[in-house]
Amino acid sequence: MTENWSIKCRFASRSNSATATLSFSHSNNRNELPTLQTNRLKMYYELHGDGEPLLLIRGLGGTCKGFKPQIDGLSPHFRVIAFDNRCVGRSDQPQDPFTIADMADDTAALLDALGVESAHVFGVSLGGMVAQELVLRHPEKVRRLALGCTHAGAGTAVQAPDWAIRVFNESRDMPRIDALKHSVPLLFAQCTVDEQPELVEESLAIMANNNQPKSSYLLQLGAVMKHDTINRLNQIKHPTLVMTGTEDTLVAPGNSRLIAERIPGARLIEFPATGHLFFTEKADEVNWTLLNFFQEER
Repeated sequence: MTENWSIKCRFASRSNSATATLSFSHSNNRNELPTLQTNRLKMYYELHGDGEPLLLIRGLGGTCKGFKPQIDGLSPHFRVIAFDNRCVGRSDQPQDPFTIADMADDTAALLDALGVESAHVFGVSLGGMVAQELVLRHPEKVRRLALGCTHAGAGTAVQAPDWAIRVFNESRDMPRIDALKHSVPLLFAQCTVDEQPELVEESLAIMANNNQPKSSYLLQLGAVMKHDTINRLNQIKHPTLVMTGTEDTLVAPGNSRLIAERIPGARLIEFPATGHLFFTEKADEVNWTLLNFFQEER
């Protein structure tokens, strides 16, 4: 069944802004879900629930489908906006080099085109880097900020163990599904692998279907390697929550501690017995934490 929606959207350009009405089809059929031409590129997005806007930003090679536990858990309380970053999924995949700052500008343009003046923001991994640049470059777009399993720049990052770096580099040249299976020790805590094999299998199946050629993956990875906010984090004045899994071997928990130390007033929560995908491994706990944080009074 398909419903017709008409949304008032503001298309912003560098020189001016205009208001237009956007019509699109919304359906449970994935092939019919909407894409939106912003002033920068065409972006795939999903809207779920009602309430204050909550923007979810996914990581390297990930699509918004990987946020299903957060969408299911948070959409009863918020108007959840999930989308595919440039160079992955159903969003445009320009093949020129770009930066995390460019991806933050993409995100701001999406909010503009949706007519959303500001939103709560939760970004994970690469998405956490985008969220950092979003709040620094477009502070008026962010209400409250949550960062997960991310870092503030490769040059100052707490390094992953040597074996994890080796696994990551090996997986880079494998077909997607093989790379994900090879990377299980980087993504999940060992207890999750042992006790919740169905969750691991389901998560890998979602992540495998990401419509990302290697060239686009390498462009995203290149943006990660150039990311650097460490000396600007003290400029963030928004209420900020930083989260990590205690057994994250891909982006070491020390990175979240460093970010929390640099952002004035930031809080740090470490989820025990979870890895890089802590927000999937302990989705109910993470969703409860996010719900309480985003609903707090200033």
